[in-house]
Amino acid sequence: MSNYYIGLLSGTSVDSIDAALMTIDEDNIDIVCTHEQNFSAQLKSELQNIIKSQSITLEQLSNTDSLLAFEFSQAIDILISKSNITKSKIIAIGSHGQTIYHQPNGNHTNTIQIGSAHMIAAITGIKVVNNFRNLDMAYGGQGAPLAPLIHKRLFANNDKNTAVINLGGIANISFIGKDYPHPIGFDVGPANCLIDEWIHIHKNLDFDEAGNWAKQGQLNKTLLSQMLNDDFFHKPVPKSTGREYFNHHWYDNFIEQFKLTQANDIQTTLTHLVAASIANTIKLQQYKVDEMILIGGGAKNSYLVNLISQYSSLNVTNANNYGYDGDWIEAILFAFLAYKRINNTTLDLNSFTGSSKPILIGDIVEC
Repeated sequence: MSNYYIGLLSGTSVDSIDAALMTIDEDNIDIVCTHEQNFSAQLKSELQNIIKSQSITLEQLSNTDSLLAFEFSQAIDILISKSNITKSKIIAIGSHGQTIYHQPNGNHTNTIQIGSAHMIAAITGIKVVNNFRNLDMAYGGQGAPLAPLIHKRLFANNDKNTAVINLGGIANISFIGKDYPHPIGFDVGPANCLIDEWIHIHKNLDFDEAGNWAKQGQLNKTLLSQMLNDDFFHKPVPKSTGREYFNHHWYDNFIEQFKLTQANDIQTTLTHLVAASIANTIKLQQYKVDEMILIGGGAKNSYLVNLISQYSSLNVTNANNYGYDGDWIEAILFAFLAYKRINNTTLDLNSFTGSSKPILIGDIVEC
């Protein structure tokens, strides 16, 4: 009998809802069907405003939480219809939700993901696992990234050291393989969030396709150097970040250089920032990296991919070479975490989030 699980999420880029149906057991993970769904214009605008302003009324929070759950549920229903798998065969949905705030440092650490799991369970009639980050943070962890768990499962090779870089809104990296019996992982810094925001401001486009606009500009080396000197890039690991830090307010730290630089050249420099920060991270590792795998939306930005290869002096490959579509690795992750939680499997995240003990990740919402 197949163990069907669904992975459900919307990322820091707020570009779409990803839902993937898969079969999972201790030996195999196989994608059965996928569905990508755009947000309604109303919901996308609400989410972007919340993330940019980092301010929200209780009414807005309640309404957006419910609307997101409704659109998540729509995506699930379409996915199941496409798959021809009956709902009764699906054990659980692993729903990450939409992060609107992440504060892993200080005396009052917390993380907030919205998209009511109770409403999803009620609408779909399927058990939901959510809140994957909260208990980790309660035990002193960063709550992110969680991706090293699935990167190790899908890509680890005991004969070589591999760096897996997820280029979502934020770039996170996992070191797995020969010299890493326990994966190491952390957030590197911005990936798509700043370059997407900048092109939206100046070109009213959602993203810089293939880096075409960035290709046309000139690198401002002084600005790049100032950006790379930001405290986050020099923090010890484990560490995590998000749009609450890397957003348009972050530009204020470099206002004088911004005044002297053309908008197109800033786009170029922001793209170099992603590549340079990743390369610097790899060079600081104790063990030589033999292979780099790029996944996530940024892996489609050919200009960025070329820059990462140049800065790191490494050839890059993608998840397709391992039999997986890189666009769906995060959906696989949350289905996998749901599988582990439903089976009451404790997971040790210490080597990448810093939490103090193995824990059960996620809360189960019965329908």
